[in-house]
Amino acid sequence: MERLQTAAERITRVGAIAGGAMLLIASIIICIDITTRYFFAWTVGGADELSGYALAISSAWGLSAAVLTRSHIRIDTIYVRVSARARALLDLASLAAFIFFFALITYYAWGVLRQSWQSDSHSLSEIQMPLIVPQGLWVAGLGFFVLVSALLFVRGLRSFLQNDLDALFSLIGSKSAVAEAQEEVENVERAFELERLEHERIERERLEREGKQ
Repeated sequence: MERLQTAAERITRVGAIAGGAMLLIASIIICIDITTRYFFAWTVGGADELSGYALAISSAWGLSAAVLTRSHIRIDTIYVRVSARARALLDLASLAAFIFFFALITYYAWGVLRQSWQSDSHSLSEIQMPLIVPQGLWVAGLGFFVLVSALLFVRGLRSFLQNDLDALFSLIGSKSAVAEAQEEVENVERAFELERLEHERIERERLEREGKQ
């Protein structure tokens, strides 16, 4: 199970980076389109279409990153006022509902992809994009998210049955404000440490060059 989750985290990291790159490229294309349209009355064909594809694909692959890092928003008004065991049950129930909902979305998304494949559908814009390309990446992201969520649910359920609630909360529990603040502090400390190491490296290289001279 741990190996599967490690593999899922690696794939998720690649998907998140690729999705972020797609959004960045889409933003650049939109900026170019706006600039050329304003100054030269000329437009980049398909800019809005490509940005829509980028948003859909990056969102689908970003879901896995959110659930693995427990970054998704949850209303914890009741959650923080009940016992630890009740919180564990709420975590399992919410994740199960999450899986069911997105499994339905993935099922119908697969139907859309299959229809596009059978009819060889293309977009109606200038680029004539085969729809199975963006839809395939979109459905793959949704399907991967459902699998990752199911893996987390199985691991969380096993931890619950073994009465290891700390492990369950670390997997699927809602982050408290204190935990989120602690993470931010650790991120800042890590950034300062990296900056210090980089400064030491630059200083060491400078001293070596001066010693050679």
